[in-house]
Amino acid sequence: NNLTPGCQIIQHREEKRMSSSYELHKDNEGAFNFSLKTEDGETILVSKPYFSKGSAIDDISELQHICNYEHNYQRNVSDGNEHYFELQTPRRKIIGTSPMFSSAESMENAIGLAKSVGTTKVINTH
Repeated sequence: NNLTPGCQIIQHREEKRMSSSYELHKDNEGAFNFSLKTEDGETILVSKPYFSKGSAIDDISELQHICNYEHNYQRNVSDGNEHYFELQTPRRKIIGTSPMFSSAESMENAIGLAKSVGTTKVINTH
């Protein structure tokens, strides 16, 4: 079992989200990816593809432990002048990337959300 102690996997249910969560998906090519969602269902971080469910869960576990540390957030500006961030491990491995934001302030607000909800132990699988 690759889960962090206290972590739970919940099978997909058709109901309103009541807490922040990680959403773990398997795509049509068989790769796994996850997203971090707020209580309102807003996606604030999306992972890269993983070849195994276990690898994705391992990175969720790492993200839960590093999301509160400011130095793990790399702030960027796209060619289209949109703001986004990447959450990196201390060794600079990118675990997740945010959506694009129209302003630096919106990006900073999303980083604040990632810090506050990234420690959630809820993992919904689809």
